[in-house]
Amino acid sequence: MSTDRDDYALPNENPDQTDVEPADPTSADPAARRSLPLAPDSVKTARLPKPFVSDKGGVLTVEEARETYLRVERSNWESDSRTSKYERHRFGVYPRILEADRHFRVEYEGLTTAMLSRRLSPLDDNRDWLTPWECNEMLHGGSIHRSIRGAISYQLDGFAYEWVAVTAPTRSAGTPHEHIYLWIDDSENEVTTEHFAPALEKHLKRCPNAYEEHHRIRASGNGGAITVQHSPALIGNIPAEFWNIRDQSQTYKETGSVVVNTRGAQYLASQLAHLPPGDYYRECMDDPPNPLLEGAALAWASPYNWFRGSKGVPMLDET
Repeated sequence: MSTDRDDYALPNENPDQTDVEPADPTSADPAARRSLPLAPDSVKTARLPKPFVSDKGGVLTVEEARETYLRVERSNWESDSRTSKYERHRFGVYPRILEADRHFRVEYEGLTTAMLSRRLSPLDDNRDWLTPWECNEMLHGGSIHRSIRGAISYQLDGFAYEWVAVTAPTRSAGTPHEHIYLWIDDSENEVTTEHFAPALEKHLKRCPNAYEEHHRIRASGNGGAITVQHSPALIGNIPAEFWNIRDQSQTYKETGSVVVNTRGAQYLASQLAHLPPGDYYRECMDDPPNPLLEGAALAWASPYNWFRGSKGVPMLDET
């Protein structure tokens, strides 16, 4: 989990961090990855956003896609008639996740939270880089979402629960990975990591390039690919930014009081792929690592939704 951050702060608090995230390679040449096309030749260019297709009809490289993404994002951010993806995540999806978290802290008297993280290696069998598109397809393609949801639903039968899932690029290689965060009504503290082990097994079985060594589990639930907290850790303070959205908060309307967010939900919200440009274009902020921006370009190109939630999750209106 992350350290405390302001409720509506951007996630890039350690821009110089070079730690390699689980499943990312420690020695592969990053320049070789950046020179790859965003998608392989087998993908029809009609499936990509037009800015990612060159004048000659080819797919832009990862590096070119990053530059194009930033240019378009900046133009949309400065436009009076268009909304950038950064703004949609920063002022729309981010507060929606945290509002859902506040709601379930009130709704579930015996709240347990859990997070399942799904990762994959961005290298093929020859230790060469896969294109970002291929990694994204491995993580989300086929029936993997339905299979994992089914495993969780079976194990949590008898519990009331809701979930939100966020796909994010890694800081070290821009590799897409997914965090699934759950709020569970568990007054007897019965839920353990074992309830989510079958879902993780589905991921390891069905997702190419997903390996057990990158998905370690601690029986205590305090770390690894599956975390479970019966008394969820909370952020350390009520940030001033909360008051700007207080009147939109259904939780505040219902309770008349401010409900503090769990650290897990705040971390999840901070992982949204289109937040890093906010740091990139602010002179007072350090630039985020390029892999995060390259991952954001992939999020734009992706045919899959990088933000998903169950039907019972209350959401603020998009702003």
